[in-house]
Amino acid sequence: MILLQYRMRTVRFLAPLALSLLGGVVLPLVTPTPAHAQQQFGIVDFQSCAAQSKLKKDLDSQFDVFRKGMAGVFNKLKEGNVIFLSKPEMVELSAIYEKGDKATATESTRATDLLKKADQSAGTLNRLAGTQGTLKDTEKKELERLSNLQNEGITLLNEIGAELERRIKEKGDSFEDQLEKAVKEAVKKVAQEKNLAMVFNSNIVIYASTDITDDVVKILQK
Repeated sequence: MILLQYRMRTVRFLAPLALSLLGGVVLPLVTPTPAHAQQQFGIVDFQSCAAQSKLKKDLDSQFDVFRKGMAGVFNKLKEGNVIFLSKPEMVELSAIYEKGDKATATESTRATDLLKKADQSAGTLNRLAGTQGTLKDTEKKELERLSNLQNEGITLLNEIGAELERRIKEKGDSFEDQLEKAVKEAVKKVAQEKNLAMVFNSNIVIYASTDITDDVVKILQK
């Protein structure tokens, strides 16, 4: 069963003082400040900005559709006798299932043929297994072949499940990167407008003269 969930990455802090929004590097001085002028520092609640952004809602929706689609493919594979198919056939069937309604008539027919083939093999195995005492040599060999095919098929199905999970994680990581980039760009824009020398994550700063969280959220909700 596919268990991966899409969550916003937890902020990790790598230094005790001037930290970036997600750890490690301070946002650069975006507007040169005269030597005689007092430098202004800001704070921002990065996680709150990300959680309230319109982009996150859109990405969450897209991710949920993708995750359910991958889980649906795996569940359909488990429901049939696909473990009696070869690896190329199982991968082919998985790809057709993933297309869903967009599968062509030829692909749908191919999927039906593959399932029929798998069902026939399963039926033959059950029949031969029930009459082992009277089997001919050729039937014994066929029983052995189908038994091995079944065992190999279980391994192959698990491999496909693992690949679907990998794709889910990859999609989630990609969406997280998009969200992180969008929030950083919004923070940079506000920092430039307010002539801030540095912006710290509010989780590690008790006080700063300027909290730009609300301004960043307004940009991200457009």
